[in-house]
Amino acid sequence: MKRGQGDIVAEIEAGKLAPVYYVCGERFPVERVVAALRRAALEGQEVSDFNFDGLDASAGADGILSAARTVPMLGRRRLVQVRDAHQLGAEELNKLLDYVRDPAPFTCLLFVADKADLRLKFFTELKKHGVVQRYDPLKERQVPGWVADEARRQKVKLRPGAAERIADAVGTDMGQLSSALERLSLYVGPGKAIRGEDVDDLLAQTRQRSIFELTNAVGRGERREALLVLRRMLQDREPGVRIVAMLARHLRQLWSAKALSGRGADPQAIASQIGVHPFFVRDIIGQAARFSDEKLAQTHGALYDADRRLKSSRLSDAAVLEQLVLGLCPEGRATGPGR
Repeated sequence: MKRGQGDIVAEIEAGKLAPVYYVCGERFPVERVVAALRRAALEGQEVSDFNFDGLDASAGADGILSAARTVPMLGRRRLVQVRDAHQLGAEELNKLLDYVRDPAPFTCLLFVADKADLRLKFFTELKKHGVVQRYDPLKERQVPGWVADEARRQKVKLRPGAAERIADAVGTDMGQLSSALERLSLYVGPGKAIRGEDVDDLLAQTRQRSIFELTNAVGRGERREALLVLRRMLQDREPGVRIVAMLARHLRQLWSAKALSGRGADPQAIASQIGVHPFFVRDIIGQAARFSDEKLAQTHGALYDADRRLKSSRLSDAAVLEQLVLGLCPEGRATGPGR
């Protein structure tokens, strides 16, 4: 069955299911396709051992074929989902070619992957008989258009300029952009259009406040508070790389404040040098005093390692960032007063 590369989710929701899917790339749109296929293929039933198989690439072609050819029980269709399909080599994929050309009519076979080598024969054949979809990261210039499309999907109205303001406030993460639209819709109320001012009121201030709370909690060594704020930021889909960048900036400020204070600089001069409001500088100096030069050097090493793992490791952002915060706040002090 020949399928285009348009809105796959809309096709699935309309009941137009292909026998085989291979989706890869950005996590948010991939997860949206997976969720839509689960609802459609299983006809709203709970995922069960009867008609759902969750495999990973280690099952190999033989395991995948066995699951795909199993007849459904108490339902019309089975869903077989293969995780980490990018780990299937060309030889294993070639073993699946006959199935791709003549798939079981009662199974929806879904491959979920980080990437795909579209030059392989497997993908050439799959494009003829099923669906291959790669979701690339958004470029900055694409974000306003994506926001406008997502607003239409959510049936949310946008005033002129609002999509651009959302793009500026949120960035290129599709999951975070979608979440921002949902929160803005609730903020303005049913049927009302989102204005640029609404974006500024809700998104920009909320994000800055969260970053402010996290960096200060880490600076004071308040482990519990730092973890609570971190988890809230991750729920709001704040990108992990951005969180690490803001923590790194704050710790550079602490290092500079410590060095300047050690040379006898007064708080006003320190505030000017490190770029913070004089009202906050005494708290910064107090945080800096907690850290030895050796500890500050260690924190920068930990931040570098976290940034590297966020970009290359299979660990989730939450796991990497929680390990980072635990390392930066080893004392686990009780929460102190706000800045």
